[in-house]
Amino acid sequence: MLELLKEEMHCLVNLYQEKTDVSLCSCIEGNMGRAWVDKDENPTIAIVVVADFCYLLGCITNNNIDVTRDELLKKCKGKIIVSYDNSWISIMENFYSNNLNRFSRYSIKKELDVFQKNILNGYIDAIDPKFNISRIDASIYFEVLKDDFMADCCSNYSSLEEFLKHGIGYAIVHNGEIISAASSYSYCEGSIEITIGTKDKYRNKGLALAVASKLILDCIEKNIYPRWDAANLESVELATKLGYHFDKEYKVYSI
Repeated sequence: MLELLKEEMHCLVNLYQEKTDVSLCSCIEGNMGRAWVDKDENPTIAIVVVADFCYLLGCITNNNIDVTRDELLKKCKGKIIVSYDNSWISIMENFYSNNLNRFSRYSIKKELDVFQKNILNGYIDAIDPKFNISRIDASIYFEVLKDDFMADCCSNYSSLEEFLKHGIGYAIVHNGEIISAASSYSYCEGSIEITIGTKDKYRNKGLALAVASKLILDCIEKNIYPRWDAANLESVELATKLGYHFDKEYKVYSI
């Protein structure tokens, strides 16, 4: 398969009409990730890798099945694989059944004007005053990167400069440790994808609700939509408290 240059990513548009996944749209815009296609003009299939995710686009036919089978293992191993066509799933099940894991993720609806600022500000005000919420800026950016638990908040950006220009994030630092954070995992025009985490010791204190509320309020001010895609039901519950609504469960894979 041929790897696309950033300025060539736009050719993927015809293979992805939904425009619902921020990370995938980010790659199509030439912001993040890498992409491979079967041909550089009017491609019929593509493998797109952005951070921890691998997206399989187009439909597999007898003409490209052999190349695709090898490329899947080479480029998607260890990634969360999202397929938009059953032909890719058939290949994975036929050739990698012994090493194929299937699990669920949970799609959250994109709805404008569902966030209530008074409720979000209430979550921020409700946490213990000793937990101060700070913007992720030059003063803590590298500390976030060095923290294995929190690194996803910044690690998909090529530099501090790119994060400050395109990213948005907030963190709670307590006794010199980053204990909770919410940030833009990826970005595309008009949207970010939220990543969020709180360390085990500090859970059930409202910190995730507060730091996510701070991020969402900032997005509202900037006219950016904060997309949420949940890895588990706890994430769905958190999203619901913030004002989001559940859409559907969907299957993803890993080899």
